[in-house]
Amino acid sequence: MLSKKERVLAVLEREAVDRPPISAWRHFTESEHDGVDPFVEVMLNWQEKWDFDYMKLQPRASYYEEAFGAEFDYTKYAGVLPTCIKAPIEKESDFDALTEVPGSHNIFQEQAEVIRKIREKVGDEIPIFQTIMCPTSILQKICNINPIGRYREASREDLLVQTMKNHPEKVHHALKVITKTLQNYAEELKKAGTFGVFYGATGLSRDSYLHYSEWEEFVKPYDFEVFEAMRPMKLMVHACGIYVHPEYFAHYPIDILHWPESAIGNPSLDSSKEWLDPKITPMGGCDERLFGQHKEIEINLRTRDAVKRMKDIPFFLAPDCSLALNTYDEELKAFIEAGKETV
Repeated sequence: MLSKKERVLAVLEREAVDRPPISAWRHFTESEHDGVDPFVEVMLNWQEKWDFDYMKLQPRASYYEEAFGAEFDYTKYAGVLPTCIKAPIEKESDFDALTEVPGSHNIFQEQAEVIRKIREKVGDEIPIFQTIMCPTSILQKICNINPIGRYREASREDLLVQTMKNHPEKVHHALKVITKTLQNYAEELKKAGTFGVFYGATGLSRDSYLHYSEWEEFVKPYDFEVFEAMRPMKLMVHACGIYVHPEYFAHYPIDILHWPESAIGNPSLDSSKEWLDPKITPMGGCDERLFGQHKEIEINLRTRDAVKRMKDIPFFLAPDCSLALNTYDEELKAFIEAGKETV
């Protein structure tokens, strides 16, 4: 029987395996902002309970903005997002004031220490992916804009898009600062022994938000700069939501592409053999919206169908996005069992 790491590495090499590597993740808003040890404990408990093949860490969704000076009220959450009480960028003139953050910043050191402590407990046989958002998505949040993703409507009237139109040089300045900051952070992650990065492209590739030419100018080049700094860590890109155009990423210099085939306007996982670079491994398999509703039978059936369709295509099995905070044990059991049974 393959070990967890052997299974992950084999699939990354596009080799046939006994079954797809399996994982799932969710936020733990009650403990994610209380420092290193409480977060380490909840991540280890999650892994011990479900015995996933790889760990995708789910730090608080605000940690990137915190590094740039954003302030939050952690007693008031809207879903998985704490309430922002001070955003670094509130008007066009604020873009110019954004400055680079070193990897030694306490926020980044906190996350690196989380990885070190988890690795001390689980060893080297469970691949650990840390979550990082792309520079343009981080800039959205620094502007206190809810990132475009999942199934929310996208508006081109927000501060970021308007500044792209009126003062693109200001946006490029901010993106260069954020990119350099992420490059600094990447060095800390590598030192901590991080196996890979779950890189959130959110829904920026939705053409209802950015036109393709805008995406090519304000997103893609900064992605590539961050990727270069992240190597040799494995790169797992997540494109989120409806009409998200995963084909935009089909020839990115990455290892894994994760997109929601269950969301309207997106291609199926098994169609990836027709358009995805053969060096990139597809990832997905079950609509995350089914969780938290006692729909374990449907979850099991949907997952079995995905595994059946992907029988001859090496892939990573995962929900299409983060699970609901009220996900039930029976649902995760149904998901995992389906991934292991339909081989």
